[in-house]
Amino acid sequence: MFWSGLNIDFRLMKIFVNGQEIETKFLYLEALVADLQMPLAGLAVAVGDEVVPRQKWSSFSLKENDEVMLISATRGG
Repeated sequence: MFWSGLNIDFRLMKIFVNGQEIETKFLYLEALVADLQMPLAGLAVAVGDEVVPRQKWSSFSLKENDEVMLISATRGG
């Protein structure tokens, strides 16, 4: 069997999302946001002190203990 010789280790990584500790298997910001099922309209994301533009989400790699802040703009009156 082709896969029998492969030793693939899927480790969970600890990060913080809006102050809450979570474990994730996702290495890139885009996959994390998709998994969290956040509405994309009006969504801004910062990792640490850096606001990450949406066009960079797919290439922005997450690291252990990263602090991710998800901010969703809402309309109100």
